[in-house]
Amino acid sequence: MKIRILESIANEVEGAFGAGDIVDWKDKKEAEQLIKAGVAEKVTSKKKPKTETASKADEVETATTE
Repeated sequence: MKIRILESIANEVEGAFGAGDIVDWKDKKEAEQLIKAGVAEKVTSKKKPKTETASKADEVETATTE
């Protein structure tokens, strides 16, 4: 379960994390306990697909030498 750490914490299994770190916590039950205790929050994925749009190019200037 992906969570964002709100306070610095350390764990023998997962390691040490600082505020703002996003981690994939292995044990879902422990992750839910951290969220309930206010030490972490669940990370929800709100990725917007990147789209590229083409636009018509304006007139292009070219340099000439005479």
